[in-house]
Amino acid sequence: MKIAIYPGCMVLARFQEYELASRKVLEQLGYEIVELGEFCCCGASLLPGVTDNWVNLTAYTLALAEKAGTDIVTLCGNCTNNFKRVNSYFEGDHKVRDEINSTLGKLDLVYGGSVKVNHLIEVLYGKREQVAGLVKRKIDARVAVSHPCQVLRPKGITGIEDPNAFRRILEVLRLDIIDYPEEHECCGATALLFNEEMGIRQGRSKLESCKAHGANLVAAACGNCLFLLDRLQNKIFKENKELKIPVTALSQLVAFSFGFDDKSLSKPFTGSKVPRSTGSPTGFRG
Repeated sequence: MKIAIYPGCMVLARFQEYELASRKVLEQLGYEIVELGEFCCCGASLLPGVTDNWVNLTAYTLALAEKAGTDIVTLCGNCTNNFKRVNSYFEGDHKVRDEINSTLGKLDLVYGGSVKVNHLIEVLYGKREQVAGLVKRKIDARVAVSHPCQVLRPKGITGIEDPNAFRRILEVLRLDIIDYPEEHECCGATALLFNEEMGIRQGRSKLESCKAHGANLVAAACGNCLFLLDRLQNKIFKENKELKIPVTALSQLVAFSFGFDDKSLSKPFTGSKVPRSTGSPTGFRG
């Protein structure tokens, strides 16, 4: 089956390991990766309510995928939500559809609404049995899950029935998953756009809870989550550096479980340490 990976701007620029591991995992599951070429930003940075032009950016990439005859797998919550919103307009709002295609027509493109968009979580969740059959080793870590909230809600747009789909994937990898009260709360990344202090505070609350409940690794599946929870840890814990905790992407955990040893696939992004043990990913710095 052919599939195009849409990494999103944040993943493409800052978390290439996430995309690389996703490619390896999808290929192991039998997908043929199609390159879309000059795809563009999904429009998440152009706040809906400020301008409606963001829909044209999203539709442009959807039109490229439709022209190539492929569906899309996304790696970011914002991107997923935007793509699915635009598809919903093509199901019911003919005025918006016509306006979008009028713009796309200037680029000799048209979009008919046929491209299916699923986040990596949805793809792996639907293939849990196949994923389980490909597991070659167990990762010895206590993992806290940070759900990408815009992949899960609003329900009328996302279409995901199981709010714990991310967790279910990690369960078939035989990971030791810890429970913590903030598991389904937003990481705070979206708040960074208008109130950095609020975003940092939310991220700190989540990471502190992960540590307090016994986690030594956080699993994320969104470029924005990775940016806040990983790259901003020096700000989050500027007065308590010992509280830092490694953060890694879903596909990296799956890739290592499948037997890939490339350190670029398995290393956590942060420089904080994970205790080494026989089953720990070879790229984890300990």
